Amino acid sequence: MSAKHKNKTLIGITGSIGSGKSTVLAMFGELGAETVSSDIIARSFTEPNSPVIKELVRIFGESVLDANGAPSRAKIAEFAFSDKSKLDALNNLLHPLVRKTFLEFLNSRKDGSLIAWEVPLLFETDAHTLCDFTVTVAVNPEVAFERVMGRGGMTKEDFQRRNLAQMDLEKKKSLSDFVVTNDNQREELKEQIEIIYSEIKQRIQK
Repeated sequence: MSAKHKNKTLIGITGSIGSGKSTVLAMFGELGAETVSSDIIARSFTEPNSPVIKELVRIFGESVLDANGAPSRAKIAEFAFSDKSKLDALNNLLHPLVRKTFLEFLNSRKDGSLIAWEVPLLFETDAHTLCDFTVTVAVNPEVAFERVMGRGGMTKEDFQRRNLAQMDLEKKKSLSDFVVTNDNQREELKEQIEIIYSEIKQRIQK
């Protein structure tokens, strides 16, 4: 078992936008891991009752609020990814809050837990230093863009800007313990996750 978290094992999952990180996270969950997503935690700070509305307005201005006075995620993304200084300010605001919430979750887990953690900026924020194992989900950029377009609401320029805001995929792959490819069918991805899960289970039982 891990010595980092008092007999808990943490798997960090990352990848580029549209790579299928959430799908991989869910597959680890289906195999028995507890799951947590930094994206989902971060969204809690852009909800209508966000405790950091004033800080968001300070960064982006009043126009970041919708007609009901709630933060607009679409506007936050639009402003942040078109202005690096605003993106940096947003990251500096949210990352410590997300990390604190995550650590509270981690500390609440019982000894022996195997936890899969989805973190888009796993290496960029040094979150990998908390992990026992790291997994990068790799995908062809064109496939990723098609997936993102399928979800709606993003132009090719937006997609490229968001990718450029992250570490190069090849660098992520080189830093990871495991790399999975998600260009093809779900069953092929599932087989890769099953192999990795089995390998991790074997390593932590030694």
